[in-house]
Amino acid sequence: MNTINAIKFGKVVNLSINGKLYTKKFDTNEEANDFYLEILSIKKNPTDENIDSLIISINKNKRIAYLNNFEIDTNTNEIFLAGFNTPIPQTMIDIIEDYNKNNYPLEPIINFWKLLMINPDKRVRNSIFDFIKNHDFSITDFGYLIAYKAVYRQNDTKDKLNLDEFVTNKFLKVKNNWKCSPNKYVVYKSLNDNVLGITKKRTINFWNLKEKNLKIIGNLADLFNNIIKTKNNTNQNASKYTDMYSKTMTIELGVPVKVPRESCDADPQKSCSTGLHVGATKYVESYADENSVILVCLVNPMNIVAVPDNESSKMRVCEYYPFALATFNNNKIEIIEQKYFEFDYRNYELTDLETMAEKTIANEQPIKNAIHSELDDRSLSELTTVIQSRIYDIYDAMGY
Repeated sequence: MNTINAIKFGKVVNLSINGKLYTKKFDTNEEANDFYLEILSIKKNPTDENIDSLIISINKNKRIAYLNNFEIDTNTNEIFLAGFNTPIPQTMIDIIEDYNKNNYPLEPIINFWKLLMINPDKRVRNSIFDFIKNHDFSITDFGYLIAYKAVYRQNDTKDKLNLDEFVTNKFLKVKNNWKCSPNKYVVYKSLNDNVLGITKKRTINFWNLKEKNLKIIGNLADLFNNIIKTKNNTNQNASKYTDMYSKTMTIELGVPVKVPRESCDADPQKSCSTGLHVGATKYVESYADENSVILVCLVNPMNIVAVPDNESSKMRVCEYYPFALATFNNNKIEIIEQKYFEFDYRNYELTDLETMAEKTIANEQPIKNAIHSELDDRSLSELTTVIQSRIYDIYDAMGY
């Protein structure tokens, strides 16, 4: 027979269920009173089902697990995605609770966590959500982190943007600043001085192009989509960039930038060390100079190497995917809010995941550890489950 005892003190209710003590604090006396009345009602009919319902309302993790069909270890109070054994960090649980209260879609958070579970460094898995919460990062629907990178143009042409850069900047400006459809604009070039410009299609219809000595290059939206979706690494006319530190790298839109994870430093107490640096707007704005170009990048959570312990909003990764240019005026980045180009990056990810899956099947570690990393204590079977689950998600999204 289940036994229940409770007492209310203002906004606090102390409760004993079968000898186990619980305390629940409320924001108002009314909320505490309603909960106390619920306890008294259940006390008259203490069935196992009613007791479970009461415990779920008291225990935050049990409530989150119940509402989202997660699994919970009743001994440790840890929560897991169903079918996995990697515990969800508490900050993510707090985020999920907020999403549940506001009826926000959980898909981006869950997809991010599935990728983060592949990350071999436990410190990264436990700290990245606090890092994201404290800085202006966002997450795409498919689970990628959006970050920024300050770079230089190769063979710098400071005063003359090429077509790719011009189109990208104008596309983002029209869409985000002007809140207009880029499909309504055309790009033109002055044949007198090769200067590029944009105007609305309905406006250019009234222009005498021959008299103005102008040439129409194309529709702004079509040109932008062609830049992003048509990847040809051998195209010598494609925009190329280099890192600001060593000036030795070649960076192109739509091509992942990679370094071996084992060559990166995972020590979170080192704000500057080996690895690829990306960050939130605050860091990138402070690092960039008047010659910088700001890349908008996707970061796969499994490729995060180090999350700093200090207040810095940059982190080290072993791979990022630059997909667009941000507008950068008066040392301020205008944050991107458009639909992201996840589908292109997903194909690269799938290739990496399939290689990892082959390694786990062969009883090999799928990812090499970074320098000063915290060794992964999970079994290969858990990693196999995580990797294969993500592969199935991609197959499903592709309609396989």
